[in-house]
Amino acid sequence: MITGSCIRHGAHTETKRSVRMKWKATARAAHLAAIAAVLCLGVGTMFADPVPSSEDGETGPVQAKLDALNEESNSQVPPALLEAGRQGNKELKASGILDHALKVGATMPAFTLDDANGNSVSSSDLLAKGPLVVIFYRGAWCPFCNLYLSSVQKYLPEIETQGATLVAISGERPDRSLSVEQTNSLSYPVLSDPDLTAARQFGIVYELPTVVNDAITAVGFDMAKYYGTEKAELPLSATYVIDSDGTVAYAFATVDYKVRAEPKDFLAALSALGQKR
Repeated sequence: MITGSCIRHGAHTETKRSVRMKWKATARAAHLAAIAAVLCLGVGTMFADPVPSSEDGETGPVQAKLDALNEESNSQVPPALLEAGRQGNKELKASGILDHALKVGATMPAFTLDDANGNSVSSSDLLAKGPLVVIFYRGAWCPFCNLYLSSVQKYLPEIETQGATLVAISGERPDRSLSVEQTNSLSYPVLSDPDLTAARQFGIVYELPTVVNDAITAVGFDMAKYYGTEKAELPLSATYVIDSDGTVAYAFATVDYKVRAEPKDFLAALSALGQKR
């Protein structure tokens, strides 16, 4: 904790200016944690199909990181915001959105989206190369999304070894997608889905519950303005494995942003596709 007008590191004394910068960075981190915590906190409802975890009931390696981040972020968020998140998450669970999410055996809807550099990327071109792994995430403001995307990066060689392509998709503009790529040192494409058109076709878009939208507005975050949309909407956190013919081979979606698909599970789905050939 920083106290007084300066802090010391050995023989060096930081200036008041650098301390102020650290305070601002800390405040911004807490602000982002508050926003993230209130947006879907609590229930943990999800579906994951068709590959069960080999560590049923245990926390996998990526999930362990997310759990640690959750514990840390909860300590920074006022109880009132946490409660708003829990209420909103109950409403989201009750809405039945997971019933409408794309499932195994369905055909992936076609999409054409811009990458972080403004280049057009079509699902047909991606599938022409082989199977496709698609990750939907909420945005650069979500620390859980950033942690997950950077964790999946480590599995990219295994994904490519199986002849598959990996892409991540959010409703953010290409410039923010570029920021996500650079910040998390990603070497796979991050695509921009304005108006959440592709996510909507996957059946995973929801409007923020009023209690949640009011809470994040109160801490200075306008979701609709941020995304340039009429309504405050987000995609569920979701991961799909698509066979080269467009058939969904693995589907994972959750109303709890703190829970994500374990890479070992979608890698197993890719391996199963390879064994069919």
